[in-house]
Amino acid sequence: MLNRIIFSLLLLLLFGASAHSQNTVYIDEDFSTMDSISYLKKCKGITKKCLQYKTDSLTVNKLSPMYRFGKLKTDEYNQIKTLIQSKSNNTKENKYIVIKYYDSIFGFERAEKIHSQHFKYKFPGNVEDISKAEKIETHPFNLELFKEERADWQKRRQKCIEKYENHYPLDFIHMYNAEEKALNTYVDFEWIKDQGAFKNKFFDIQNNYNLLIIKSDGEYFLSGGHLANSRFEKLLKTDDWTKYKADLEASNTKKFTDGKGIFSKYEFYHNSKHCF
Repeated sequence: MLNRIIFSLLLLLLFGASAHSQNTVYIDEDFSTMDSISYLKKCKGITKKCLQYKTDSLTVNKLSPMYRFGKLKTDEYNQIKTLIQSKSNNTKENKYIVIKYYDSIFGFERAEKIHSQHFKYKFPGNVEDISKAEKIETHPFNLELFKEERADWQKRRQKCIEKYENHYPLDFIHMYNAEEKALNTYVDFEWIKDQGAFKNKFFDIQNNYNLLIIKSDGEYFLSGGHLANSRFEKLLKTDDWTKYKADLEASNTKKFTDGKGIFSKYEFYHNSKHCF
């Protein structure tokens, strides 16, 4: 919650200072401003995430950690467990709570707008004048294709839920912060609406983290990057996360530029079946 307040105030201050000109600013993990060269160097870190936020007159580049470990107090964990059980059909006493978080789920109109931004230019002859170029769609998109993609996504997510809830003692929750007339595009798929508690505690910076694993002892892990199924499963199979915390700390150093352990560089993520 505090991070989001600081970030919001910083945006307001920067926006006010740049109201009459286009500015680009760079912000470190501790919300201090930095120069672009240092920012780009840090962006290359395998455990770093670089986010960009734009207004009409300001572009903010924010450096954030891609992964984070933490520990909840007993009362915090009990409140979260009670909240999840009150909203979910699964009321078993499980060892883990796993939340896949979406800041926004949207319908066809928003998807169509996003798709329209993906195109390539076709230039006539040897002319490279952008004003004379023709915009070409990279791939077709319409309402029927949107429905097919949404149904396919739902089928894949359902398989992920069944795979892990059948083999591990966990509740696998899909949660959203806001939705744009989109819930009716999902059939027999359970979403839980975040009333602000999870946004404030874990997902305070937009698009930073998207996966949360909470153990029954209150320890938790946040991921904002690609996490292969095998690496996710290692976290579930081990009560003691000390090794993984050490691997993350090492991955943040220059000594391990390609990361270490479950945070090491993973070449084939996009070519493999995965849930996270």
